[in-house]
Amino acid sequence: MNLRTVLPPVIVAVVGLGVLNGVQDTGFREQIESKLTESAQGALSAAGLDDVEVELTGRDADVTAPTDVEALTAADVVAGVEGVRTAVAYGPDGPASADVGPAEQSVSESEPESSATEDATDDASAEATPSPEVSEPPSDDETAEPEDEEPREPTREEREQAQEDLVEIPNITFVTDSARLTKDGRRVVRDAAEVLEDHPEVEVRIEGHTDSVGTPSHNQRLSERRADEVLDRLVELGVDRDRLTAKGFGESDPLVVPRTFADLEKNRRVEFNVVN
Repeated sequence: MNLRTVLPPVIVAVVGLGVLNGVQDTGFREQIESKLTESAQGALSAAGLDDVEVELTGRDADVTAPTDVEALTAADVVAGVEGVRTAVAYGPDGPASADVGPAEQSVSESEPESSATEDATDDASAEATPSPEVSEPPSDDETAEPEDEEPREPTREEREQAQEDLVEIPNITFVTDSARLTKDGRRVVRDAAEVLEDHPEVEVRIEGHTDSVGTPSHNQRLSERRADEVLDRLVELGVDRDRLTAKGFGESDPLVVPRTFADLEKNRRVEFNVVN
């Protein structure tokens, strides 16, 4: 038997089977993730946790909520969904901590006794201390409330340094064709919040951009939603809302001319621009 005649069909068959298996595995995983996401969201709604986000990777879930307490509660709910293997809780500042609740509770429980002790001490002091002599009322200058200081305008050097630091932030990623941040995207937004805290004097515009796949009107709306989502998440992380604006540009301002999939990925981005 001539090997040159036999080998090519065998190689083609093996490669074809590998590709087919890969496609089947990918489709099967996406089907599982879709069903588990639907089940998890239904369980959260039944528990009154409608503001919680769930992201499935295979059978592993990332649960994100506005507070650590809600995140931990929601993670327990999602972990109880049949088919879910793990559920990790994320609060506004990252992985949720289970140590917050008891500490706050112990402080609140100790407050009544402390208050009673302080009241008793105040009463004893009042009895032992003679009444002070009546003093003259303060002058108008002493009672006048200080005027609010106007915010300081940043210098050119401060604006330039802030812009340089913002440019260094990695690209913020979202779930495909949605304004929902990925796990890595949430981490990058936290990095952006830290940079903005280091430059409290600057105002920033958050600009959303998409690739050219899809209709221009759809991409315009998607870019606006993504810019708004980043703004809202920064405010949740403590950035002053008055310092931020958001604008979507859709596919109108590509970073590069799209010729490859890598080019499309470069054009999907969120940029921060200092505006004052």
